[in-house]
Amino acid sequence: MTVSMKSQRRRLRRQAVLDVTMFILFQAACGALLAALCFIPDLPRWAFRLFAALAGACGLPVIPALVVLKERFQEIEGGESDAAAQY
Repeated sequence: MTVSMKSQRRRLRRQAVLDVTMFILFQAACGALLAALCFIPDLPRWAFRLFAALAGACGLPVIPALVVLKERFQEIEGGESDAAAQY
């Protein structure tokens, strides 16, 4: 394996981690915003439950994102993106 291939794989891995990190931060910000809405004074009970459920649901896509990141690492190490670039 040449040095350029190693540096390209390192760059692809870094980009994949950055992408998933940004997604997780966005989900956390949305969850925090929805959780903050739960503290509005005199909020009806149905609205409180709705905001709480939506805040909790913001954390659910994080687990599949981490699974996809693991798969992406395997693709990078397997050279699948290198093979696809030849076509």
